Amino acid sequence: MYKVAIVLIPEAFPHSVIEPFDLLSRSQRLYQYRTGQRSGPDVAVSIVAEDKNQLPEFNGVRIAASEDVHSRETFDLIWIPSLMLDNGLSYRKRKAMMSWIRQQVSAGAQVATVCTGAFLLAETGLLNFKVTTVHWSFVEMLSERYPLITVNPQVPVYADDGFYSAAADEEWLALAREVLQAQFGKEVSKKTAELFSFNAVAQSAVPRAEQLGARQSAHDAVAEKTKTWLTAHIAENNLIVRAAKELGLSESSLARRFKTAHRVSLIGFIQDVRIERAKDALELTSMPIERISDLVGYRDSSYFRRLFKIKTGMTPKEYRKHYSA
Repeated sequence: MYKVAIVLIPEAFPHSVIEPFDLLSRSQRLYQYRTGQRSGPDVAVSIVAEDKNQLPEFNGVRIAASEDVHSRETFDLIWIPSLMLDNGLSYRKRKAMMSWIRQQVSAGAQVATVCTGAFLLAETGLLNFKVTTVHWSFVEMLSERYPLITVNPQVPVYADDGFYSAAADEEWLALAREVLQAQFGKEVSKKTAELFSFNAVAQSAVPRAEQLGARQSAHDAVAEKTKTWLTAHIAENNLIVRAAKELGLSESSLARRFKTAHRVSLIGFIQDVRIERAKDALELTSMPIERISDLVGYRDSSYFRRLFKIKTGMTPKEYRKHYSA
């Protein structure tokens, strides 16, 4: 039996606890349903709190914990959900949970983190000299607080010697599949996750902005490579000139092929991706607007504010007030 513990602390997003619990605890039945076989992954899932008699409350709702850190139970995998950082410091108070995670790893457990769950694991010291991934808007914060960790935000899921990580909150399915595949094989992983529409999520190995234009039918490989290259370098300068040089085309030829394939101009695509990334940062962080402007590729914050208002109908400040968690 493969035993999984999902961490429950006050900073955890409830959905980030419940969704993996639902998939992993039903993995055997899901596999049997999809294949008609009687076998399947034997997975037992527990939700572990610091004290199961004093559970955190989420908008009036409490998630029950089956274990707490005082239990002597050992697990094969510790799953750390995405966390609400607020001022970014409260997770550091979870000393008992961090001590328990270290004990579990010492006993042989692997660890999976979703998005900002990486901060809790980083605080334990277990990620030192390892590579992890996290949502792009938290890369700077994670790197500054934990300089001994290498952060790679360019991949949706990363595995480093028993430590698994998902960059974005919505990549939890990709993370679950990675874990299931490592333990039970590719076929089991695929069949188990199919009913959760995994394939659609798996394709989004990047922030939501990078899917812009995906509903268009693009048959031009160069245009697709251009979109990929632009997205990877979106915060940098002189993108169109550099993209044309990278792909061996004139700027006019590249612009024409890109618009034919994606029905949006190169400039329009760059603006859309940058604004979508700015939305993420405004929703998820308290970073100053000038800093967000610079991070998404606009050195002139006044221009960024005007463009943001044109694209969204709101100023960055208004957007943050309306949509931030």
